[in-house]
Amino acid sequence: MGRDQLWTLVDPRLTDDRVVGVMEQILEMATSEWQAEVEVDLRAPLVRRYISDHRLWTLVPPGAVRSGVRGELRHRHRAITATLLQLRSTATAVLERFSAEGIESRVLKGLATGELDYPSVGLRHTGDVDLAVLPEHLDEAVRLLCSDGYQQADDRFSPYLRYGSMLRGPNGVEIDVHTRLSRRSPLSDRLFQDAGDPLALLPGRALCVEQRLVHASGHFLIAPPGTRRLSGLLDVTLIHGRHTVDLEAARRFAADLGIESLVGAGLWVEAMLARRCDVLAELELWQPPDWLERKTRLVSERRLLLDHLGRYREVPSGQRLRYLPAWLLPTPTQRRLITQSARQVGARVLRRRQ
Repeated sequence: MGRDQLWTLVDPRLTDDRVVGVMEQILEMATSEWQAEVEVDLRAPLVRRYISDHRLWTLVPPGAVRSGVRGELRHRHRAITATLLQLRSTATAVLERFSAEGIESRVLKGLATGELDYPSVGLRHTGDVDLAVLPEHLDEAVRLLCSDGYQQADDRFSPYLRYGSMLRGPNGVEIDVHTRLSRRSPLSDRLFQDAGDPLALLPGRALCVEQRLVHASGHFLIAPPGTRRLSGLLDVTLIHGRHTVDLEAARRFAADLGIESLVGAGLWVEAMLARRCDVLAELELWQPPDWLERKTRLVSERRLLLDHLGRYREVPSGQRLRYLPAWLLPTPTQRRLITQSARQVGARVLRRRQ
């Protein structure tokens, strides 16, 4: 797979040479302490839209652009910095509230990665606060936030499978409370079996570096094409660049969560784009990424049917009757994919018998 195909995999709209050129520059800067050898040209509206869509404004140094756009770039940097300060302030209050009530948590994604994996905390643009709690603490965490004035948003999480909950605070900040790293992960306390890494700017802990790498890679690739952000790919780049990562430990963690092939696929894409030959060699030991072209948030076809059947066991006993209609009558997209999966499983069984 060539670089053009890889960029298209990141975003199917990445076909314009000007946009791809800027994305290549940003990736190169991320691997060279943000030194731009060639001026970053932000004049084209299409380029500027991509920079916004992928939350990359903070990664473009003012000194790397033409003087005519430096003022606007600095203005964007200041606005994003103000947003990040508000997010950290909100996260601090929520983490202290959880701690006072004995709810153990982990800080996920942007706020943790920006502090621990980027050379400057302001480089990582994020738009919400992502926290993980133990599955048995989810209801209590939501209750506490609601008592503090938070409102549960139109929930993109399943109310039955306890993926988590999305809430919006009185100040407009979104808090996503998770119980697992991805929809493919089992409902367990696996995220909390490791002490994690302490944070200096927040009163909490993040996942350890191998687990952050797994989360960044899996979260980047599981998003359907067209919704993947290059900022997620750059998280993988920066984690590799600033830490000595034990890829075997990352593989074992991903395997524990049932997302080894998903994470390996994301790592493979990043390693190809960043030309990490050492990572590509180690990835040969991972489950092969055999479904890079899927256009869904769901799991790979190979395990989709069994995954759907097994989810019913994770529903709390008091909600199983309420969940039964959704389980028996999944969405049209899920029905189509499950049917395809069942046919493919049947076809493989027949081939083996022959």
